[in-house]
Amino acid sequence: MSKKKNKAEQTLFQMAKQEQIIIPVSLQERVEDILDGLPKKGRVFRMTWKKSVVLAAAMICMFSITVTAAVNTWRQRMEAMNEKEMEAYFVQLYTTRIGADNYNRPYTETEKARMEELKKDYEEAALFPEAALKMIAGPEEYKGKGVGFYGASTTFFFPENEMSDEELLQIIDFLHKRDYSIQAMNEKIGAGEIDFPEDEIAGKEQEIEATDENILQSSAVYEPEQELTIPYTGELSIRNMAMGQNCIFLTGWNAIHTMEIGSSDSKLFFDDFDTKTDVTALYQDKKGDIYIALMELTEGEEHCAIVNGEKYKKSLWILSAEGELKRKIDLSFCQDEEYGTKDKIYGIISRMVVDEEGYIYLRGSGMRDLLLVLDPKGNFVKSITSGLESPYMPHASAGLGIGRDGKVYTQVEAGDTEDYKMGIASVDLERGTIKDVYLGIVPEGTIMLDMIAPGTDTDFVFWGYDGIFTYNLGEESAVNVLPAYEAPCTWEGCEYCALPDGRIVFLDCTEYDDAYERIPEKSCFYYKSGLRNP
Repeated sequence: MSKKKNKAEQTLFQMAKQEQIIIPVSLQERVEDILDGLPKKGRVFRMTWKKSVVLAAAMICMFSITVTAAVNTWRQRMEAMNEKEMEAYFVQLYTTRIGADNYNRPYTETEKARMEELKKDYEEAALFPEAALKMIAGPEEYKGKGVGFYGASTTFFFPENEMSDEELLQIIDFLHKRDYSIQAMNEKIGAGEIDFPEDEIAGKEQEIEATDENILQSSAVYEPEQELTIPYTGELSIRNMAMGQNCIFLTGWNAIHTMEIGSSDSKLFFDDFDTKTDVTALYQDKKGDIYIALMELTEGEEHCAIVNGEKYKKSLWILSAEGELKRKIDLSFCQDEEYGTKDKIYGIISRMVVDEEGYIYLRGSGMRDLLLVLDPKGNFVKSITSGLESPYMPHASAGLGIGRDGKVYTQVEAGDTEDYKMGIASVDLERGTIKDVYLGIVPEGTIMLDMIAPGTDTDFVFWGYDGIFTYNLGEESAVNVLPAYEAPCTWEGCEYCALPDGRIVFLDCTEYDDAYERIPEKSCFYYKSGLRNP
């Protein structure tokens, strides 16, 4: 089976995460046993341990209900579905361009609580709905009564008023049947008992393409507080994303695109590169100039990074707001030849900011120094260290931005494995050190703070492995305003940027090509509001 054919299993990962499954440590051996028992033909994607646990946990939730009578009743209900019904769930999930379930409005707090109670009754007391969830052909078909589900964008439509128990049970029943169907179909396909439904999928994709405007939420008014789910209709295989003054920049191999906020398409902005080039970081200053950090394919360079056997040199280009090249700056001097292995030397500029005076701050891996500063003309000024009087060190890979106070901040860490803490610190350019250290502001176990951006009603907004955090200087800790398990898309591998209006935009992709590049038509943008207004 190809990578493409395992899309449904990948979607199940996301659905399981949305259910906020709590996995005890004692579950690991059982997880491994379940995964080892899966048909090998159906397991093509390489899974992280985290994803594997989520999938196995979902399976355990489905097949290990403790009440015997309820198990039998529940299993009978699932097994009562014929192959055509299960195939319909499989095809629907496979052909969707959206990586997770979406909703026309969030659940209320009382609906969430009742949902949990009803889910328990569904699984343990055989409390089933009287009717099935209503399928609709498009958003315009929903008239505000009952619950509807639009498969092309995996969107649930809820009534304005509080949902009844029957309506919540319909949702629960639908989710259980869908999860069971996906797993059952994957097992049957992997075991060779049934064929992969190529024709059905092709027909469904043609149907979706013919009514694409419904998926794109074309009737939406793009206001600051509005949350949007917008499938990408452009042609760029997107590698990175960054916020500009009034647009979103998208970068790919040998190309930079711009995309209007709320749009589904992008247009070419710049592609005048001399060789195979990857834009690894992008920043637009207040004057409109655009700074792009590059990895350029090269030959015979002494100071370069070696990736997959190819040599790349670091460069910094400055473009005008109109896309004209203004200056090239060679950054090969910052490549540490000892970083990596004997035959693989990695290096990348991952984050970049420009302060109000035009000084350029660079953060990345494979550099002799962890944070470098250039003057407005591109001349090296100094490297930023922790200072001799301080044990704090900047993180090696990411975490660089400008706070609401206009100062440059970087991620810092201190301590050993037993007393490890993470936080941020401002940069003292004159002294070449960090100062104003705020350590231990995120929970223990947080791996990194990648995005550091100013908030609207808060000093900072952070992207962390555990979710989105907001923070005000002087407070004891940051607030996790969006846990990763509640995210609208897959957390691992997504791109993200903060909009001036307070929203955060996520880019997710449900399928990759053989080189693990994002497939454009399988990419989707998610706009989340309220994350910068605690």
